[in-house]
Amino acid sequence: MRKVGKLFSATVVVSTLVIGSSAAYVSTNSPETQAAEQVQKWGHGEGGASSASTQSTTNLKAQTPWYNYEGYTTYDPSFTQDYNFVRALKYDNVSIDGYKVNTEAKKEFDHSKDVYDTTVEFNSDNKVIGLSFLTKPDSVSKATFKKAHTSNKIIDEGVTNGGENGDGTFVKYETNHGSYTAYFDKNNRLMQMGIG
Repeated sequence: MRKVGKLFSATVVVSTLVIGSSAAYVSTNSPETQAAEQVQKWGHGEGGASSASTQSTTNLKAQTPWYNYEGYTTYDPSFTQDYNFVRALKYDNVSIDGYKVNTEAKKEFDHSKDVYDTTVEFNSDNKVIGLSFLTKPDSVSKATFKKAHTSNKIIDEGVTNGGENGDGTFVKYETNHGSYTAYFDKNNRLMQMGIG
């Protein structure tokens, strides 16, 4: 009987490895699994450098910072202050839900598409010319945001009166080939960002 139990356990382990992570969701309810489910549901970001070289490469290329965010941007506001996110913005190398602004494309708006809580704007050539995404309400102060983004140059700052961004303020930053703008509500809390 004991051999049958061990054989059954080994079969479950092997089938879990073959089937993939979906079997883990059914078979366990651990905190790690719950965290993985939430990341898959709400989103996560990661940043680093593209053109990463291997150890066998003798000539190291310059590495361009990049950042990729997948999922709902309203889930976790901390990515807007992430060092990698800020640097990648400067280098026009941020992707949200698989879309990245093409800074060389003509800027004439043609149509848009909503993905989670992000609006992707396209030109008539179907190239991405803008990304606009909501952030978690009442979570990031304007002072905190500006402190995290001090490495990027402010090119405009002012007041928004009504319109799609409501009453509040905005801060626009320069990137290498474009810009990004942070919108704050009347209480100076980050509510939306636009890249383009």
